[in-house]
Amino acid sequence: MMSTVEKFGRIIDRPRADATVDPPIAGGSLRFIYENGISPLNQQGHRESTRLARLQLPTLFIKCPEGSNKGVHVFTVLVLSPLLFNSFYSIMATSAVQVPLRDPWASTDFGAIHRWRTNVIKKAAVRPVSELDKSVQNLLDLLNKKELGLGELANNMLNEVPQTPTYDFDPSGQFGRISDYQHMVQCINGILYTAPAWEHDAYKAGLIGVPFNALFNWPLATESGYKFFKNPKVNTCLRDILKAHGDYLRDPTRDSKEVLPSWFTEEPLKLMTEKASPYWPNGTKKSFEDIYVCNPNDKYWGFPTWDDFFVRKFRQDVRPVDHPDKNHDPDEPSKAVLVNACESVVYRCEENVQKKARFWLKGQPYSLADMLDFDETVDKFVGGTVYQAWLAAECYHRWHSPVSGTVRKTKMVQGTYFSALREYGFPEVPGDRNIPDPSGPNLSQRYITAVGTRAIIFVEADNPTIGLMCFIAVGMDEISSCDIAVHEGQKVMKGDELGTFHLGGSTHCLVFRPEVRLDWTRDAQPPYSDVQFDQHTIIPVNSWLAYARPA
Repeated sequence: MMSTVEKFGRIIDRPRADATVDPPIAGGSLRFIYENGISPLNQQGHRESTRLARLQLPTLFIKCPEGSNKGVHVFTVLVLSPLLFNSFYSIMATSAVQVPLRDPWASTDFGAIHRWRTNVIKKAAVRPVSELDKSVQNLLDLLNKKELGLGELANNMLNEVPQTPTYDFDPSGQFGRISDYQHMVQCINGILYTAPAWEHDAYKAGLIGVPFNALFNWPLATESGYKFFKNPKVNTCLRDILKAHGDYLRDPTRDSKEVLPSWFTEEPLKLMTEKASPYWPNGTKKSFEDIYVCNPNDKYWGFPTWDDFFVRKFRQDVRPVDHPDKNHDPDEPSKAVLVNACESVVYRCEENVQKKARFWLKGQPYSLADMLDFDETVDKFVGGTVYQAWLAAECYHRWHSPVSGTVRKTKMVQGTYFSALREYGFPEVPGDRNIPDPSGPNLSQRYITAVGTRAIIFVEADNPTIGLMCFIAVGMDEISSCDIAVHEGQKVMKGDELGTFHLGGSTHCLVFRPEVRLDWTRDAQPPYSDVQFDQHTIIPVNSWLAYARPA
């Protein structure tokens, strides 16, 4: 017998008719898995990707007497009772979303970055400073207080962007600089009541839906920018500015929906559809309206605001819960299967995480005390596991419970906005296009779990092996709101909605105690990379993510 399967292929009903099985298996249902981890084309002509965890599975030797499969082949098999087979088969056959397009959050198309940022600056600079919104005026008043030194710090961060042709404008050498903090405030004011339209250059630049980030990207990568964007008073002003921007995007009496037709043109529709699912399990290709709740006969596709479009819902049964739980019985076999909390791509998974770590240093170690806002339960998680994944701006942004259980506590942590790791800031490294980060703080995702604005939800899983776990929703860039939809004491079933992000891109973490061992599905496994984190597959929300067993 051999164990710990490293690669999995598509499950098939039976081996070749002339193959013999050694040793024979009696009873239960028997299914074979291709030993090379590559799934063949099925009758519909598309590839499937299985979602198997690394379970302790037996190995059989299949003898094929002739043909292309002649010889002895090693297959991993699952022997299940007839009662459990159907539900487990549905889990193992779940297809991950195979998207060939690079996600914009790691873009190196500097020409596109230049064109879009230049356009943002031009539009923002039109509105005179005398017409500042109250929230923006408060920031200007703060910067004007010389005794605080924040205006000087703001000017320093703008001036610390290297005075070379490369950074006179943008990474391509063309993006016009922000001259001083008065100019910066004017640009913020111009963006405040403008909804993000679909623009090809914005997508290619990795900045779709995040215009504020276009203003701050190079300044936040400076030494003074690191200090400026961590200042509590500055972050209070930024919070109010982003709240005003978010309120505008959510207000049906305002004009934010007027940009929505740009999102329903050929390019964005194709992109959003492919990211949601290029193929269905039966091999047919779906449309945007097949996947999301919308009305394509309406000019705005049934969305009264830009925010309603951003937090759009899947149609019923588009994301069924893999191996669903029927009740809160702790002994229910399905309780060992955890599902994905967000439509996301794995970023990192680390075990033996420490209570306190220097998260601001190179390597970005997870620091549980900081991540959990020094919650009294932090000691329960010391030595445990942190799983982190990120969400693209074009994807589904609601959170769902990975387990069935009881909500023990929820909390909102008002952290920083636009703070990034010094490692990915200036000075530039010749030949390294990721330093400084062209779409910050994308390369600082572990760092921002400790400092960013975030929502924390503690859930006591019905399965005692899992026990208390934690979901953390972390806002990136200009996320102005993380809305929690559950409350303390509420019972949740696996797959129930927990809340949602608003605006921009985002990341999330699952935190587990050291007493539980998690066998992750293939798409959640290494290799991990801070600079190539878009190489993994989008894992659908509610699909099988891990299998829990005692450590």
